[in-house]
Amino acid sequence: MSAPMTTASASASATAIPDDKKRAADETEAGVKTAQAADATARPAKKPKLRRYKAKKAEPTSPLGVLQFEIDALLAKHSLTREGVTNDLSAILNDPHKESPNSVTNQYHRIVDGVEVLALTSNGDGLALLDNPVQLGQKQVCIVPFGLPGDTVRVRVFKSHPLYVESDLLDVITKSPMRHDELITDKYFGKASGSQFEFLTYAKQLEIKRSTIANAYKYFAPRILAEGLVPEIDDTVASPLQYNYRTKITPHFDLPRRAAREPLEKCPPLGFGQKGRPEWRKDTLDVGGNAAILDIEECALATEILNVGLANERARFAKEFRNYKKGATILLRENTIVLDESRDVQEQLGEGSRDADGNVSYIEVKDPEHGVTLAKTCVTNQRQVVAEYVDGYTFNFTAGEFFQNNNSILPLVTKYVRDNLQIPNSKEGEPRYLVDAYCGSGLFSVCSSKGVDKVTGVEISADSVAFAERNAKTNGVENCDFIVGKAEKLFETISTPNDRTSVILDPPRKGCDAVFMKQLSEYYPARIVYISCNVHSQARDVEYFLKETEKGGDYKVESVRGFDFFPQTHHVESVCVLSRV
Repeated sequence: MSAPMTTASASASATAIPDDKKRAADETEAGVKTAQAADATARPAKKPKLRRYKAKKAEPTSPLGVLQFEIDALLAKHSLTREGVTNDLSAILNDPHKESPNSVTNQYHRIVDGVEVLALTSNGDGLALLDNPVQLGQKQVCIVPFGLPGDTVRVRVFKSHPLYVESDLLDVITKSPMRHDELITDKYFGKASGSQFEFLTYAKQLEIKRSTIANAYKYFAPRILAEGLVPEIDDTVASPLQYNYRTKITPHFDLPRRAAREPLEKCPPLGFGQKGRPEWRKDTLDVGGNAAILDIEECALATEILNVGLANERARFAKEFRNYKKGATILLRENTIVLDESRDVQEQLGEGSRDADGNVSYIEVKDPEHGVTLAKTCVTNQRQVVAEYVDGYTFNFTAGEFFQNNNSILPLVTKYVRDNLQIPNSKEGEPRYLVDAYCGSGLFSVCSSKGVDKVTGVEISADSVAFAERNAKTNGVENCDFIVGKAEKLFETISTPNDRTSVILDPPRKGCDAVFMKQLSEYYPARIVYISCNVHSQARDVEYFLKETEKGGDYKVESVRGFDFFPQTHHVESVCVLSRV
């Protein structure tokens, strides 16, 4: 009989594992770990996350939005579809061999000879079709700045988008009949981004701008165009000045990041942006440098006094550039003083850009029609109150705020607007009223005041209304009232009878919204004159007013006409006149 177990022995016996079983368990655990390791080795590595193209949402009447319509028009003309010109951006964004000469990226971004420019965009760029270098049998839409329809050119493709590629113009191999390079006088033209048309005759520029307006109604007002509700677009009104007309410019400069820590040794370029890296004007390759911002000594489109101010500010910047820690924009705004010839000129100038001797720079100009002498100065302080002189009227506003930038054409525009405000079939003695929506500082209100019994200017900006009241008083105009209106109730406080009232619209580039258009329709004025710096939003608004508002069907478009506020550029302003039938 064996001896009885002690408690300790029993406990040990209960937890102990025989050697052969323990060895088996260890082998099993080791086998599991080996299998897990083998499985991890066998599984493929996690795929890198692919980069995706993030398309910017473009408002339809913006330049990028309008480009979509222009591309579609080009494709339709050449029996192509969007699918046939779409670029594979994923291949570029995720190209693992970007540095290789034969990489996908370098196949897309390449130099192409013998490119025929086929069309001109509303932005002043040429459009061409290229063979897609990667997707055989497909085409690419190519934007060619400074290219004209009929040109055969050499380009460098440097950037790709889903529906088009961007390029630099390197050479013009065969010139378009439109091209007159001998007309170019601005040494920066063809590099700077500010102007597009200096190699065109002025008559051709006006013709192109008329086509821009016609296309705007084709793209954004197709229903009323199809129904014959848009008359033939009138000829574009020429600017009295084709150069030296801009009364405001904003040169700027960039600084490298290290400038915040280390003082700069060299003055950075001060001027305007370069349009890509063009090389087609061989004699001006080094003019202004080759940085993103060109060093501009003189602006061919700016008024004489602004170029004096630019020279002053460049000299000041050359001395003070080390004081800046980051880039900035310099405002140069023309200021006009009606001189009192009994007083010293310098006493009347106020603040302005100063020359090397510390004197305010100015230029004297005669206005024989109104028998006055004007002094032009250049203001650089955005908050300074400045004056503009238009057809005998003086308008004050803050230098940094909006005011039309071509003084030479303003008398033609204000007269055209005034003439088209007249209500048809009016009898002698019947009252005439005017509502100036978006009146700003009162330009059209004051200039149109002689033709009506009462003007009501409406503006959502209280500061603008204060200037409008000041400008009416300065010019001795007593039949103008100005009110601060709410955008959603703009016509609420207007009491003039609509049958005897005309309305001026001069909205910002985005145009009018649906709420405003419905209010306008409900007010039901006898006549509407719509002035726009964006002909595309104007066309959209006119169609919406006629087709989507309750009383819009009671109106007809009498005329549409462009005014060339910005010669040598692609920009055009449009005036559309509507009358109640």
